[in-house]
Amino acid sequence: MSVEKILAEKGRNVVTVMPEHTTGDAAKLLTEHKIGMMVVCDVKGRIEGMLSERDLVKGMAKYGPAVLTMPVRNLMTSKVITCTGGDDIKELMEIMTSRRIRHLPVVEGGRLVGIISLGDLVHFRHQQTQMEMGVLRDYALTRKP
Repeated sequence: MSVEKILAEKGRNVVTVMPEHTTGDAAKLLTEHKIGMMVVCDVKGRIEGMLSERDLVKGMAKYGPAVLTMPVRNLMTSKVITCTGGDDIKELMEIMTSRRIRHLPVVEGGRLVGIISLGDLVHFRHQQTQMEMGVLRDYALTRKP
C-alpha cells in the first residue's frame, strides 16, 4: 500500500501557515482545525518548516506570553522530512518511528499535495493486515484435506 492510496481515502487538505504569521495566529488555526501540527509554507507554497503544539509549548516555556506575538519562523522546525505519493507505508513507518516524527508532508513535483500522520499509517497498515488475515482464513476454511 502506498501513500497515494491513503491520500485518496483521507483527502489532501493541509492547513498551512506562513513563516511571518504570529504564533498566536498559528495557535488559533491549530485549535480551529483540531490538529496538532501545520506545515509552514512561503508565498509560493514551498515548504519552509513545520510548527507543532509541542513547538508552541517549548516557546511558551522559553519566552513566556510574548511567544504569541513572535513570528512562526522563530519556533518552527526547519528541517522537514517529506515523502511522495509512491512511497511504501512500511518504510515510512520505520523512518517515522526511528526519527520520532508523527507527520510527513507529501510532496509531488516540489509542491505540497497532502500530509500523512503516523496514525494514518498505522490505521491503513492495520486494515491491510486484517484483509490479509481474512484471505488466509477463507483459504484455510475452503481447503479440502
